[in-house]
Amino acid sequence: MAESIEARLARLEGEVAALRERAAGGAARLVDGQGRVRGEMTLSPSGPMLCFYDESGAARARLMLSGDGPGLTLADENGNTRAWLGFTKEALRIGFADEAGNSRVFVGVMRSGPVAKIYDEQQRVVWSAP
Repeated sequence: MAESIEARLARLEGEVAALRERAAGGAARLVDGQGRVRGEMTLSPSGPMLCFYDESGAARARLMLSGDGPGLTLADENGNTRAWLGFTKEALRIGFADEAGNSRVFVGVMRSGPVAKIYDEQQRVVWSAP
């Protein structure tokens, strides 16, 4: 039997109320056809964040904005951060990590000038420039 107009209206009003409640809580979600959350925008005390998830639910990309400045992190399928970019009034930083999550490359532009470092698997600096 088809849903009555009154029942449909009541259901839709409930869905709208739920969406408003979620939005008031500082979160919005992108959900795929299988019901998996694939994107999420949240508002925390430090600022807004946009996060994207892969098919298995691992967070793969995050864009954040805090009082210090913006930041972007990219992660592998296990959720390990593999690359990051961010800047503040003090510095611009770019970094890359290996599969184990160890920092391997860091490049920055600090108030004192540019800095670059390359690390080995044990996190020892193998090359650096000022």
